[in-house]
Amino acid sequence: MNRQATPGALYAELKRAITVAGLLQRRYAYYAGRTLLSYSFLALGVALPFFFPKIVASGLAGVLIGFGMVQVGLIGHDAGHMQIFRSTVKNWTLGLLTWNLSLGVAFWYWQDRHIRHHANTNDVARDPDLAGSGLVAYSADEARLRRGWSRKFAHYQAYVAPLFVLYMLIFAIMMQIEGWLFVIRRLPGRRYALDLALLVTHAAVYALPYWFLGARWIGIFAVSQMVAGLYLCLIVAPNHKGMPVWTSGQQPSYLERQVLSSRNVMAHPLWDFIYGGLNYQIEHHLFPTMPRANFKRARALIRPFCLGHGLTHDELQPWSSFGAVYAELRRVGLAAGPPYPD
Repeated sequence: MNRQATPGALYAELKRAITVAGLLQRRYAYYAGRTLLSYSFLALGVALPFFFPKIVASGLAGVLIGFGMVQVGLIGHDAGHMQIFRSTVKNWTLGLLTWNLSLGVAFWYWQDRHIRHHANTNDVARDPDLAGSGLVAYSADEARLRRGWSRKFAHYQAYVAPLFVLYMLIFAIMMQIEGWLFVIRRLPGRRYALDLALLVTHAAVYALPYWFLGARWIGIFAVSQMVAGLYLCLIVAPNHKGMPVWTSGQQPSYLERQVLSSRNVMAHPLWDFIYGGLNYQIEHHLFPTMPRANFKRARALIRPFCLGHGLTHDELQPWSSFGAVYAELRRVGLAAGPPYPD
């Protein structure tokens, strides 16, 4: 990195350019349309089995519901980052409606987890998205220090990576369970009552189709949860996995941490839609309150800025990003050395 200016001064310079370009301004029309479209996937998925009783329609309904749930969740994600409204209350209200009521995942659980992720990106000890580091090794130093079964697993972690698909399939259900526990154990007073009421309402609404469709609805719901978990993991995993990690003793600047530990997926209308803006991970982490509709324009400013100051601006196609994650898991695993018993 170019040391002629401090990282703080460089970030301030970049933020001025972003502000002057109007890229932090709200995009109300965009979010109105995108929210309507996201809920349309959910509504279509729920309606489909009532009009088409065949098993193919049931499978398609599960896929549509799962896809729609993630798309709705991405709206709630943006609301949590204050991207949609200027008002904090309005953003939080939308977050509760999307996460608690629509998805059955506690919004405040998500906020707590996600804010810690942004503040401690790729910090092995503090980033909750690396919570699996007790199992997966993310750095060569960590792998070399392991002993016993943990070292054995680290050595072979790249080869057992396909097994993580099983984890992805239950990820949505795990988030719901963790959210309920967070609300019951950690939320105070009125916030607890409101969150719990919305979660109970969600459960009741999603149980209603059972009275009309019977066991068929259970199958549809199960498919939807597996699709949602798999979809969410696949659009999140390339963002930071396989990128530099930090220990608690390392204190990179905000600019360095967010750029060097993040990876973009190449801009394309299809990827922009499927990833819900998360393919512009560098831009999102540098300016988390920026509406996602502005990320592509922001990239045109941020990429040359980073490269001009000696910071990598990592971008890959989706399939290449998964290959990079696998290659890094393998490299770190090999650093553990032969998995001899202690």
